[in-house]
Amino acid sequence: MKAAREEARAWLAKAGLGEFEQAYPHKLSGGMQQRASFLRGLLAPQEVLCLDEPFSALDALTRSDMQRWLLDIWEENQRTVLMITHSIEEALMLSDTIYLFSSRPASVLHKIEVPFARPRSEQLIEDPRFLELKREITAQMHEQMHNKKPAAVK
Repeated sequence: MKAAREEARAWLAKAGLGEFEQAYPHKLSGGMQQRASFLRGLLAPQEVLCLDEPFSALDALTRSDMQRWLLDIWEENQRTVLMITHSIEEALMLSDTIYLFSSRPASVLHKIEVPFARPRSEQLIEDPRFLELKREITAQMHEQMHNKKPAAVK
């Protein structure tokens, strides 16, 4: 139990939450709550960390900071992360492989291998290859949206 607490305290410090160890969740900012949530996942014994729209409720600046923080944590720990996002830029920045899904019932429409080396920096979003891939994925998503067939009426 003591070792687990020490590990948790070390992670809190890495996440910039060391001085908030005793704080209640409602006393933390959105970004701080998000980091605490990630830490809970990282401290769990599972091999895969599942994140569903983890940054959607954050403002743009906090979102960018959290993405950088997640990249740094990933570089250090190399845990598998399965992230669901509607942000193409976020997917390109954080992922190695992107899967585009159809509407219900969901099936994989496209598998995209992200060609950018790690570690990635925020300057990547200005790279012409990044912008071109972002345009291609956007076009694929628009194509999927416009090719939807209405459900049969019974």
